[in-house]
Amino acid sequence: MLSSIFEQLCEFSRCHCIAICGGLVPFNLILSFLTLVYVVRQAPPSLIQKNAIAVYGGVTLMVLHVSTWFLIGVVMIPTFLLPAFGAVCVAINLWGTQSPNSLRRFLLWLWQSVLNQRGRATI
Repeated sequence: MLSSIFEQLCEFSRCHCIAICGGLVPFNLILSFLTLVYVVRQAPPSLIQKNAIAVYGGVTLMVLHVSTWFLIGVVMIPTFLLPAFGAVCVAINLWGTQSPNSLRRFLLWLWQSVLNQRGRATI
């Protein structure tokens, strides 16, 4: 019985792949970007942590979804890109929750570097 439920969930995941990825990728992308915004704006740590928890949940679902493809032997570029994307989202949110000041300094340095490069560009 339990095996049948697991197989049905895996089949559901594979049948609705476009919808699942189409929802989870933007969800994780937007929330990870929001973490960066919260860090730069020095939002309360509790807000950053709640946002990170949502990202961890989204990444977990995405990795479980990709795992259903690995179970049947489908090895394609998306089956490797999605877990890598999830790892980047988790890394951003871990950095934002564990060391927000360090992440803020890095983001501000990155922003200044981009502005300095823009001023040097000549046509």
